[in-house]
Amino acid sequence: MTRIQIKQVGEASAARFLEGLGMRIVDRNWRCRLGELDLVALDGSTLVFVEVKARSHDSFVDPALGVDHRKRVKVRRVAGAYLALKRPEFKSCRFDVVSVVTGPPLKLGHIIDAF
Repeated sequence: MTRIQIKQVGEASAARFLEGLGMRIVDRNWRCRLGELDLVALDGSTLVFVEVKARSHDSFVDPALGVDHRKRVKVRRVAGAYLALKRPEFKSCRFDVVSVVTGPPLKLGHIIDAF
């Protein structure tokens, strides 16, 4: 698989996984000049900004390790722009990370309130 295909499989798998947990996906691949949010979901009245990290099955590195300090700062900035432009209704917000290792078998990890 190409990197783009791995990313697409990862984001689609993460979205299905979160929907299975009862979350509602409200935006996918939202972009602005500051960057991109992979997924934005509602978990009850909590707005969740989800960073998806996907790797191929032959990678020996946990995909979640790709969400380093620089990436967290960037996601927070883009989330701020999202809130300013979209003005969604929510009571609280959080940042989750979903890691995906393509299969077979497909492996998913979910870190709630990761940063």
